[in-house]
Amino acid sequence: MNPIADRGIAQVTAWLAGLGRRQGAIANNIANIDTPGYVRQDVTFETELQRAFGRQSGQLAVTDPRHIAAPSRRTGQLGLDPQQLLATSRLDANTVDVDQEMVLLAETQMRYQAAASVLSRKLNNIRTAITG
Repeated sequence: MNPIADRGIAQVTAWLAGLGRRQGAIANNIANIDTPGYVRQDVTFETELQRAFGRQSGQLAVTDPRHIAAPSRRTGQLGLDPQQLLATSRLDANTVDVDQEMVLLAETQMRYQAAASVLSRKLNNIRTAITG
C-alpha cells in the first residue's frame, strides 16, 4: 500500500520498472550479438505501461462521429515499425542489429532519465509539504 496515496508516484514507478525491463532486453540483445541463432528480445514500452495499469487497449476512444479513428497499425518511436521483422542476411540466423539496439538503448535512457526527474520532483514536493 502506498502511504502517501499518490497515484502519480505509482505511475512513474511503473514507468521506471518497464523501462528497466526494456533496458535489460536490449542489454541481452547486445551481449548475444555473436550468438548463432539468437532471436532478439523486445519489450515494448507502451505495452509495459498498459500491463502495469491493467489496460487492454491502446486505442483512442472515438466518442463522436466527427472524430478520426486511429489506425490499427501503430508505428514505434523514431520511425521504427514494431511489426517489421528484422531481415537478417547473416548465415548464423542471429536477428540482432546492433545499430537498432543502440538507438533503442539511447531512447530508453532518455525516457528513464525523464521519469527519474519526474519522480524526484514529486518527492521533493512532498518533502516540502511535510517540512513546511
